[in-house]
Amino acid sequence: MNGRYVAAALAAVALVAAAGVGSAVAGVGPAAGLFAGEEHPPALLGFESTGAHCTDDFMANSSTAVSGGGANTEITHSQNISLPDTAYAVGGPTFERLNETTYVLSVPTEATDAEARDCAAYARYEARMRIPAGDDPWRVIVEHDDETATTLFGDANSAGASGSASGGARVSE
Repeated sequence: MNGRYVAAALAAVALVAAAGVGSAVAGVGPAAGLFAGEEHPPALLGFESTGAHCTDDFMANSSTAVSGGGANTEITHSQNISLPDTAYAVGGPTFERLNETTYVLSVPTEATDAEARDCAAYARYEARMRIPAGDDPWRVIVEHDDETATTLFGDANSAGASGSASGGARVSE
């Protein structure tokens, strides 16, 4: 009888250990931090932009992708930005933490030595940002020349290993 209790106790310990490792690898439950990787501070990981282009019909279309990987969430956001004319370009962006769950991506424009053409001008940019995964739900305010262009909302916990984001635009009159 003594052997049965020992075998049952070992089986119970093995089951609990397997469940704990499984949840840790999946990134859920109390053991999720074991395999989550190191949390890194919020940062602008990369930024690329095109030069000025003329257009007959400017559209501020954008796209956003979110990927969660353990202790961090990576957000990639692409958007068109209106320029005063073709003698302007996208300047140096900044990415700052406003509070515990809100961040600001600021994308300025600046004059260049390029020749101005009389047209509605725009450029397109792509920004890659990193935030800690525990900052959920999160919000990224995207500013163009110190004015809110759009706000991204997301929750990395809503979709398991990858997250979701939605955007909204504030229109000023």
